[in-house]
Amino acid sequence: MNLKDDLLLSKCFHGRTVWGIAAYKSNIEILEKLWRWGREVQVNLKDDLLLSKSFDGQTAWNIAAKKDNKEILEKLRFWNMEVQLNIKYHLLPAKD
Repeated sequence: MNLKDDLLLSKCFHGRTVWGIAAYKSNIEILEKLWRWGREVQVNLKDDLLLSKSFDGQTAWNIAAKKDNKEILEKLRFWNMEVQLNIKYHLLPAKD
């Protein structure tokens, strides 16, 4: 079994990864464990976790915001700084 492809990045029939499910369930402990595992197996933390989308285009950021989960949003922001993700470019909608 391949931890990266078979567990971290595989999607369920709803098109969600375990990362997205953990965000949906507001489970910070699981998100932290997945982040550590992602570093261990060298996934692209930015694209494969922080910016990964479900079938309906939802990221962990979207899910946490919809659930008003400030703790997960703050953790995502912390990890964002670790991988130097440009929030304005990657997450905020473009202004016309």
